[in-house]
Amino acid sequence: MHPASRIAGLLLLAAMSSACTSGQHAPDAGAVRASLIAADQAFAAATAARGLEGWMAAFDRTAIQMEPDVAFTPGLAAIRAGIAPAFADTSWHLTWEPTMAFASEAGDLGYTLGTWRATRLTKTGAERITTGKYVTIWRKQPDGSWKVVFDGGNPDTAPVIPGAITAP
Repeated sequence: MHPASRIAGLLLLAAMSSACTSGQHAPDAGAVRASLIAADQAFAAATAARGLEGWMAAFDRTAIQMEPDVAFTPGLAAIRAGIAPAFADTSWHLTWEPTMAFASEAGDLGYTLGTWRATRLTKTGAERITTGKYVTIWRKQPDGSWKVVFDGGNPDTAPVIPGAITAP
C-alpha cells in the first residue's frame, strides 16, 4: 500500500472513530428536557418553602432577571435588590409551573417556558391576582445541576384563573 494511501486510510479511520465516539456521548434530548423541567419545579418548590432565599439559590452569579422599566443588570445583588420588595410583602405569593423545555444539542444550555400566578392583598383586603407567562434560561453547572442565567416574563392582560366563570 502506498504511504499516502495508508495515511489517508488512517485519517479516515480516525475521523470515523471520532464521529462514533462523539455520538455515544451526545446527551439524551428527552432526559435533558426532563431534567430542566425538574430543575424549574425544584426552583418553584424552593421559592414556596424559603421565599427570597429559595429564589436566589436558583440563580447563577452572572444571571439577569428581566423586570419592567429596569435596565438589565447582571448579578445576584441586582436580582436580590429587584425582587426583595415583592418578597417583603407577606401577602404576596408567587407560583409557577413549567409547561415545556428545550435544550441545546450539547445539553449544557436550555430553557423552560411556563405560566405564573401572583396574588397580593390590596389595601382594602381584596385579593389581587396577576397571571402571565415566563421564560427561564438555564446553564448546566460542572456538578450537573442547573442554574438560571436569565429569567423574565410578561403579565397577561387580564388574569386567567383556571375554573373561573367568564362573561360571554
